[in-house]
Amino acid sequence: MTNSSTSDSESPKQNRQGVDLLNGPIDSTLRIFALPLAFSFIVNMLYSWIDTYFVSKLGSAAIAAIGVSEQLGFMIFNFGSGFAIGTGIIVARRIGEGNREEASYTATQGIMTMLVFSTLLAIVLGLLLPTTLHALGLDKDPQVYGFTEIYLYALLFGVPGNFVTFQINAIIRSSGNSVYPMSILLLTTVINAILAPLLIFGWTFIPAYGMLGAGIATAASQIIGALISLFMIISGRAGLSLKLKGFAFDAPLLLKIIKQGIWSTLQMFSVSISRLALFKFASNFDPKITLAAYTLGLKIDLFAFMSVFAMGIALETATGQNLGARQVDRIKLFYHSAVKQLSVLLGLLAILSYIFGEQFARIYTNDPDIIRETVEYVRIACFGYIFFAIGSVTLRIISGAGAAARSMMVVFTALVIIQIPLAFILSHYTPLHESGIWIGVVLSYIALTVIGYQQYRSGKWLTVQI
Repeated sequence: MTNSSTSDSESPKQNRQGVDLLNGPIDSTLRIFALPLAFSFIVNMLYSWIDTYFVSKLGSAAIAAIGVSEQLGFMIFNFGSGFAIGTGIIVARRIGEGNREEASYTATQGIMTMLVFSTLLAIVLGLLLPTTLHALGLDKDPQVYGFTEIYLYALLFGVPGNFVTFQINAIIRSSGNSVYPMSILLLTTVINAILAPLLIFGWTFIPAYGMLGAGIATAASQIIGALISLFMIISGRAGLSLKLKGFAFDAPLLLKIIKQGIWSTLQMFSVSISRLALFKFASNFDPKITLAAYTLGLKIDLFAFMSVFAMGIALETATGQNLGARQVDRIKLFYHSAVKQLSVLLGLLAILSYIFGEQFARIYTNDPDIIRETVEYVRIACFGYIFFAIGSVTLRIISGAGAAARSMMVVFTALVIIQIPLAFILSHYTPLHESGIWIGVVLSYIALTVIGYQQYRSGKWLTVQI
């Protein structure tokens, strides 16, 4: 394992398209770094929108299946995302310390481990899929069950590609470069947009595969994205380089990454558990209406939250680098800037969602019941947007410092301990019915902000060593 403590080996091309998180002006540096990230998330969202748009032509059961599949896919993704985030946090800290050689070494260990792990995971998940779908109660509607099963089986082939791409993108972002990840996602989304209609509906000599075609299109684009990402980092064009000569897995370093990443994984599992619970509660009403409405409503939410996710990653990276450089005051300035900018933006997006929620739903369906329920969801959920934004970036500061355990506990408390019981009680034991689920979501976002800010104010996250 190398121990170079200088950045002399950094070539000019390694700085290309990056930002200076250690010395640049606060507001503009944050925006410049976050904007490509936000665009990346929007592009990534198009994966889901493309599939949902074309699959919606197969009926409301197909829309519900896509919604359930996305949540299960998100949970599957959690198995590797924490490791990728942990790798990125350590890489950012090494770069802040001026040790780019060690950052490249850490990146290599992370990528190779992710490749092996994700391949094995896809095999295991394929074997467990029928049991999982039965546990969610989807067999109540055979059509929804069938669509979900066939779509997810196809999607599992893309799991290694998806995981490796996310790992590489997390590493590249940690170096201050948010342009390359955006470019890769844009290209793969275009590929998915071309393949999806061809494989779903068929064309000349290509058979119509329906839901299976949607899954194959997404999996294929994810594999292509992984190959492109690997080329970028092997060639050194992404700012870091792989150290493959004499490669061997470094157990102590991998344990350090896992220690960082396990909390991020558990945090994302908390999100998955809460969403799956909400899907379960919604299915207790009319699955084809309430599940479809929640699926469409989440798409509006996630579109609004793209800027939050982007700003959060920017803050996480800035925190890691500036802690490595011992510039704590800059971290707090970045935080205040993010809260200010996101409060304005999310307030505007909440108003737009409230006004145009119905028009969005009509893009996907003409069913008046689904449209009505989608509008009901959006007009409640939008009141939690600003709270979600502030709570999320607060936790990103904490996790970026390496205190991911504190961040995870806040999320678990807000989304599992508070949100799930609230949503169940309000929807099943009050006249609110489905609306009670959506109100529970908003109240949990308020709790997320309050508890998260208390942890930030304590300052204990600043003392973590990685």
